[in-house]
Amino acid sequence: MLDHTFIKVALYRISRETCLTFKHVINYRKALFVYLPGKNYETNLGKGREIPHKIFVSIFYKDIGKIIRETMYSLGVDYEHNRWDRDFFITIYNNSILPGYKKYFEKKNSTFTTTFGLHYDYRSIMHFPPKEYAKRFRMVIYSKSRFMEPFIGKSQYPTFNDAKIINKKYCSYSHIRYPDCLLHGYQHPRIPNTCKCLPFYTGDRCELTLMNDNQCTQDILFIPKQYPKTRILKVGGKCSFVFETQLQKKIKLKFEFINMRQKRGMKCTEENSIEIKTSRDLSVGGYLFCPNSNKLNLLSSHRIVTIVSSLPPSDVQLSVTYMLEN
Repeated sequence: MLDHTFIKVALYRISRETCLTFKHVINYRKALFVYLPGKNYETNLGKGREIPHKIFVSIFYKDIGKIIRETMYSLGVDYEHNRWDRDFFITIYNNSILPGYKKYFEKKNSTFTTTFGLHYDYRSIMHFPPKEYAKRFRMVIYSKSRFMEPFIGKSQYPTFNDAKIINKKYCSYSHIRYPDCLLHGYQHPRIPNTCKCLPFYTGDRCELTLMNDNQCTQDILFIPKQYPKTRILKVGGKCSFVFETQLQKKIKLKFEFINMRQKRGMKCTEENSIEIKTSRDLSVGGYLFCPNSNKLNLLSSHRIVTIVSSLPPSDVQLSVTYMLEN
């Protein structure tokens, strides 16, 4: 038996970020999609001749993220690891793929597909984890980023760019004039005369920095110098912080929660962690760091690092030591 609550939650997470709505119908012939029990989470790409479109949900384990993934696949959004530029980011070992499933790892031709100008996103909900459809004791996908490898195929929510692709495909209103969106924003799917912004920007054009919640440290911008400096940040709420230098230098950072509440060994998810973005493209999903006793050291890939927290209101504090790379 399928858990219909999980399916409803998955569809709600798509609806919340798009113009799409999903209505449960009893009559099979009136449905556009039907969710059926199966061995794996799988379906066919895009609209086919057969209506309703069959989406198979594994009876062996529950994964809301994979229900979202396969629903988006049925809507025509291809898997992230099939992008034409994937070889810059991952390696696919075809000999490790179970017989009959290589069709889910076919690299697309750049001439016939579009990425809407978006960069590769390891955290995309459309990305397979390393061992999906792998032969026993093998891995199919190897990441070329050790930093992001733990989060591949683990997302339980559409990323900003996942939602952007769906909205570009289904929720663009060319007859409605909207402002030129800044800083990776795009036409809002439900308020189409404004822009949908990254979580740390606001305004009709995403031209303003969003102020932090009262539970957060109110300072947002920090300028790294040649010497190390440490700040204690309150991150229990909806907060964002930017570490930026005008110099063309990378930034060294060390993170440590100083009043951790999380148990050792608990998995980091979008709901219990802060997100650290180090990519040049701030719309791409970042590293998840959750309140535990671990320390994190990293070097940015360019001159800007952002921290985004969506933790529940609390007194969680994060120690950040930062400086320019020599």
